[in-house]
Amino acid sequence: MNKLDLKKGDHLLVGLIPALILPILIMSLILRYYSSFTIEYIINNPMFSPLVNDLKGALLINLGLFFLFYWLKKDKSAKGVLLATLLYAAIYIYYMFFM
Repeated sequence: MNKLDLKKGDHLLVGLIPALILPILIMSLILRYYSSFTIEYIINNPMFSPLVNDLKGALLINLGLFFLFYWLKKDKSAKGVLLATLLYAAIYIYYMFFM
């Protein structure tokens, strides 16, 4: 781990951590204000996919975060955002096909 990159804000973790946390917060807000369901209900009822398809929009925050890091020339942080998005994609595919 290069501490200089971390201080400059150009590190994999600088992009990975917000990209993992922000979509969960956005999903929680969507569920709280626009639905009567909870995240636990959605996890326990995997065949209830129409709501899950709507909640994929919460990942759009990662697109904005990626372009922000890209515009600021923080390529390692942008890679962290991309890694988090791919992790969410893998979880979604597992959820849709194996649950």
